[in-house]
Amino acid sequence: MTLAYALIAAIIISLIALIGLVFAPKNWTHSREIKLLGFAAGVLLATATLELLPEAIEHSRGMWAYFSVLFGIVGFFFLERFFSAFHTHRKDPQPLKAAGNLVIVGDGIHNFIDGVAIALAFLVSPVVGVTTTLAIAAHELPQEIADYIVLIRSGFSRKRALLLNFASGLTAVMGVLVVFGLGDIIGPIEGPLLGITVGFFLYIASADIIPELNHKHEAGEKFLLWFVFGIVLIAGLAVGVPHH
Repeated sequence: MTLAYALIAAIIISLIALIGLVFAPKNWTHSREIKLLGFAAGVLLATATLELLPEAIEHSRGMWAYFSVLFGIVGFFFLERFFSAFHTHRKDPQPLKAAGNLVIVGDGIHNFIDGVAIALAFLVSPVVGVTTTLAIAAHELPQEIADYIVLIRSGFSRKRALLLNFASGLTAVMGVLVVFGLGDIIGPIEGPLLGITVGFFLYIASADIIPELNHKHEAGEKFLLWFVFGIVLIAGLAVGVPHH
């Protein structure tokens, strides 16, 4: 059943790629994006520190959990530098077909990592799996909308942009299958892998989303309420629901 839950969660994450049918580009407002980014930052930070980090420490020996968190932060910093063209949060989309192709590749890699994180979380417990999926979904929604807009402005038709975005989203399912396919190999390294996921979440929230929110003064301060709401939501789940 754990595999089934993880696969369902990964499929839900993949389906977010089709959000362009509903929101983008005409119905998606700047104010709505900022509020959702605030919520995503809160959920990511709370999930990393309140849900995943304690599990990473519990499943690791000695300092490995802390080293793996550091490795996750530093590793994803270099990964973002390497795939800087794939991150559309802080850039205006360029009307170049090459930019659209880069987005597809980068998003595929990113979603594969999301799938790995989901699988590891469900191996810990259903509650950790659900909260991790929520954290990923909150971050993915604005990113997928941005990716869709990049594809449209790169010359792809609406139908092709949606299909390609969805195809790249399906790599999350591959990430889940890879983790469960490794079987007994995952057990001894589950703690460090969870630590890397913590680093991944902390990096996205602290280095990618929060700096952008700090520069959105024209959007007002309403996103702070959504930021706090994301934290409180995950804190309530962490405190109120036993994991094991």
